[in-house]
Amino acid sequence: MKLDMSKVILQKRKEKQITQQQLADFIGVSKASVSKWENGQTYPDITLLPLLASYFDITVDQLLSYSNNLSAEQIRKIYQSLANSFKDNSPEKVYKSFEEIIHRYYSCAPLILEMGQFLVNHGDLFPGDDKKDKAEKYLTEAQGLFQRVFEISNDPELLAKAKNFSAYCSLVLQKPDEVLHKLGQYVPEYYPVESLIAWAYQLKGENDKAVATTQSALFQYIAVMMSQLTNYLQLIVSQPQKFLATYQRGKQIIVAFSVKKLNPTIVINFLTSAAFGFAQTKNDEMVKQCLSEYVDLLEDVKFPLKQHGDQFFDQIDDWLAQTDLGDVLPRSDQQLKTDFVTIITQNPTFMSYQNNEEFKEIFERLERIKENLNE
Repeated sequence: MKLDMSKVILQKRKEKQITQQQLADFIGVSKASVSKWENGQTYPDITLLPLLASYFDITVDQLLSYSNNLSAEQIRKIYQSLANSFKDNSPEKVYKSFEEIIHRYYSCAPLILEMGQFLVNHGDLFPGDDKKDKAEKYLTEAQGLFQRVFEISNDPELLAKAKNFSAYCSLVLQKPDEVLHKLGQYVPEYYPVESLIAWAYQLKGENDKAVATTQSALFQYIAVMMSQLTNYLQLIVSQPQKFLATYQRGKQIIVAFSVKKLNPTIVINFLTSAAFGFAQTKNDEMVKQCLSEYVDLLEDVKFPLKQHGDQFFDQIDDWLAQTDLGDVLPRSDQQLKTDFVTIITQNPTFMSYQNNEEFKEIFERLERIKENLNE
């Protein structure tokens, strides 16, 4: 843990739009002293801290902001520990632990970013009765954490993630104008930097690293493509032919890359979206096909669920290890077990099918799966 006043002084001086000399004149020191403070070469005399804090309209504690140099692995462990704590602790106790972590590491930008994501992924499990009120409370709190990242970091990658996650919160909160303001009105042009990295390794004669880089890119492309198709299905429900064609193409990708084994949650989301769309158009035959395949997949899912490669993606372990959460998923296994069943059994769209004789076996199997998962 180390003091990080230099960034605070620099940031606050710029916010007030004053020069180093103007700050020096007010505090009664030389311009060189202010320069050294901002460069982290020296710290202000302790007797000057109250005057500095008052001038910047912040507390001394805020002035004495510290950064905790947590490693990526430490951050993952904190995230996973919190996610797993829902199993044996009350929502109130987990939320208190969450707040304590935020307070302790308030100047660790990577940790703050992950805690914002934690709220996005687990806010529904925190204290509160009304689902809508909870979403607004915790998503708004998450946006506050993403904004905090902008205040304490100048890392382009962290800032890009914070902006995107904040935009996602705005979308869930049904604030489309905020989303467009944050992200723009058009999809930005994409330049595949991963190809440059792979080529660079190839030029260095490190072909294994070039292969691993390309594999990690392809691994992500598949996840993104399936996510886009999952969302696209909901946009074209009113176009049955295009909907069916999209569903069929998604199924081809799933088979071609063994996505059921590679990442079953991707397929679960896709089948849910497809079944939902077919139900809206009263295509009961396709609803049954999707839900049957869904149940077949659930019966084969093995816990704990982790991101992993396979015989095709056989060189992505190092890449997975350096990602924000490593090989673990954002939701804990316990919550995923519940989500996988309730997303069907408690979805109003599928309620009417529960009394349909043709769907009886599907829902009976879901109940057995639910019992087995909770053992």
